[in-house]
Amino acid sequence: MKQTTTYYDLLEVSSHADLAEITSAYLRISRELASGNSPLGATEAEFRLKLVKHAYEVLSSPSRRSDYDAGLTTRGVAPALADQTMHIEVALEATKWSPIRRLLTIIAGLMIFGMVMQIGATYMAYQRASALSGSDPASPAAEKVYLQDFYQTYGIRAASRAEADLLLADMKRKEQAEREASQSQRLVEQQEREQRRFEEDSRRLGAEVSANLRQAEQEAERARAEEIRRKEEAERRAKEEDLARRQREIERFRGRSFSSGE
Repeated sequence: MKQTTTYYDLLEVSSHADLAEITSAYLRISRELASGNSPLGATEAEFRLKLVKHAYEVLSSPSRRSDYDAGLTTRGVAPALADQTMHIEVALEATKWSPIRRLLTIIAGLMIFGMVMQIGATYMAYQRASALSGSDPASPAAEKVYLQDFYQTYGIRAASRAEADLLLADMKRKEQAEREASQSQRLVEQQEREQRRFEEDSRRLGAEVSANLRQAEQEAERARAEEIRRKEEAERRAKEEDLARRQREIERFRGRSFSSGE
């Protein structure tokens, strides 16, 4: 009996090929089958292209490929499928003259085999999930484990699961109250900081206004002093000019009197 055709055989790659090799092989074979240069007939080439596409869809998906590879390595768990594959292979040996029938038989066997492997993988995943989920939470063993975990986590020994749930609810309420109190305290502190900042800004603004007022008063005082100085200077000059004018008149009068006496 010859070896069973696999998806790797359809894509002409090894079972250890990576995604790049699988993609490259799929594109190469697809181009050959779609170009019309294939030695196969048009109908057979089209059907072969569908097979290659299906094989690529399975092998390009990591999860589907993993399930498919697991099925290849565990064929012993599906004797009916192995027997069916054997009959398919015998039929293929007897009908080598019909390529289309051979391809139909191969794809049918592969599809059935893939379905069985997917069902088996789903069942095993369900079994693993059931094992991990543990036993019934209401059972004494589960309650004992729960209470032990509760003690290790919170350091409190509860007599029953119901008491542990009540204690946990009470702790959550206290935590919520503490969070609310902390939030209120932060709000009050923020308001106090804003109030202090407002008072500081008010004092700074008041100081600036006072300084500006003092400066304005000083400038006004200097202006008044300067105005008084200018007035006094003008009066002094006026007196000096008047005194000088009188002195000139006196001298002119003396000069005329002297001239008349001669």
